[in-house]
Amino acid sequence: MPTIEISKLDLEALCKKKFNLAELQELLENNKISLESQEKDVLTLKIEDTNRADLLSVEGIARQLRGILKKETGIQNYKVNDSNFVVRVDSKVKKVRPYTVCAVIKDLKFDENFIKQIIQLQEKLTDTFGKKRKEAAIGVYDFDKIKWPIDYTTFKPEALAFTPLGMIEMLNLKQILEKHEKGQQYGYLLKDKKEYPIFIDSGKNVLSMPPIINSDYSGKVTEDTKNIFIEVSGFDMERISFILNIITSAVAERHGKLFSVQIKDKKKFKTPEFKIRKKVLLVQEINSLLGLELKAKEIVEILEKMRYNAKTDKEKITVEIPFNRRDVIHNVDIIEDIAAVYGYKNISPLEPKICTLGSILEETKSNNNLANSLAGFGFQETLSFVLSSKKEQLENMNLPTEKNSESIIEIQNPVSENYSCLRKSLLPGIMKFFSNNIDKDFPQKIFELGKIVLPDARAENKTKEENHLSLAISHAKANLTEATELLFSVFKNKKIELKSKECASFISGRCAEIIINSKSVGILGEIHPKVLSSWKLRMPVVALELNLDF
Repeated sequence: MPTIEISKLDLEALCKKKFNLAELQELLENNKISLESQEKDVLTLKIEDTNRADLLSVEGIARQLRGILKKETGIQNYKVNDSNFVVRVDSKVKKVRPYTVCAVIKDLKFDENFIKQIIQLQEKLTDTFGKKRKEAAIGVYDFDKIKWPIDYTTFKPEALAFTPLGMIEMLNLKQILEKHEKGQQYGYLLKDKKEYPIFIDSGKNVLSMPPIINSDYSGKVTEDTKNIFIEVSGFDMERISFILNIITSAVAERHGKLFSVQIKDKKKFKTPEFKIRKKVLLVQEINSLLGLELKAKEIVEILEKMRYNAKTDKEKITVEIPFNRRDVIHNVDIIEDIAAVYGYKNISPLEPKICTLGSILEETKSNNNLANSLAGFGFQETLSFVLSSKKEQLENMNLPTEKNSESIIEIQNPVSENYSCLRKSLLPGIMKFFSNNIDKDFPQKIFELGKIVLPDARAENKTKEENHLSLAISHAKANLTEATELLFSVFKNKKIELKSKECASFISGRCAEIIINSKSVGILGEIHPKVLSSWKLRMPVVALELNLDF
């Protein structure tokens, strides 16, 4: 959970209200923000809802609290003025860091608190939603030092030099990665790139080398700065546009005047763009879920306090969702906000008047029987996490990342790269187990019964679960015949067919598709040497994985 520091006086100035600590703590808690500590004027806050990017700065928190306090309600309107500011995107960046979105904000009055907040917001956004600058990096510059238009292009590592932020020595791009603190920290993001991305103005002044460092010339903001230029670069246009909107709206809360920037790429477009989404809720739907009897008018008032726009048509409520609430996906997310403003302590708990008898699911009974059967064949059961990584699921299994990425469901803001996606197969967990036990006795025979998660565009949550079995045998003479005999023994009451199949995880010609009751349910084969090498295994492995929901 992100932790931020804010000035209480700064918050009060933005909210136009003095707070006693108890009152402020209650307001924060209703918005899933916990007050961790106070040292003089500095409050340390933990943002418990990690998807609320709009609450990662004092400006966003103040905007939210002004709504709760009825000082401002509904969606905050940020006027974007047209301008002649242009950023030209060179086609060369497509191979390195393909996209950028930008904005200009003028007539700002920077002080120490404001500067601290904009730096903190940059860091929190790039660490969380930007995945430590890998997916998105932010640059903030002194607008008055820039000669327009700006070019977003690339240079060879030794073909360009500039003075990076915090240094007095001019270094070429390669030297910056070697000598500058940020170059050493984030240089791996440009590893193996023949050219590096650069923002450079028409006066040939370098603004920055994203995602590494700004220039010392224009890439720092001081209390003397009046106007700023903001850019976000990355690989996904939706992600970087969202991040730009968060930081520009936070800065605009300081009464800055916001201007668009024209991006000249293959297509011309202007940013920022504050798009609003709509959802329709039923009064009955809301009351049923919360156990309340709210009137449509009451619900509209609550939603506007939570900074939504809302209007009612009898029992229907049309809700406009602000651009900074990307976390709102389902109607339930909006209803949760209604509960927060209404007050959880004001909702009376009711004991459910139901009578049920517990029993074991048929799927669990079947899995238990299967596990007992495999134990009889000398197998040991293992359990692994549903969360995995693309490296384990694809790269270590010799599966091309580009072709198979669409079959992987990634976590938006993973705590660790090791747990950044949902597993699409149980087999990598089996291989990891072998890798952790290479010095144990052989043969090793293990299995796992568990869920995998796959994308499904037809499902409400765009995913589907499958109940899988994966097993593997490792010893000096492990072969396809051994696994085939086991398969037919375990599922002796099923009609099983094997059909030749090619899969990069298995040795060519030593792999088969498993067909049960005329339905393709899995794969069986001898693991490819590249896969064994990636897991640092010295013994051959034969394995199978099949979907038990046949």
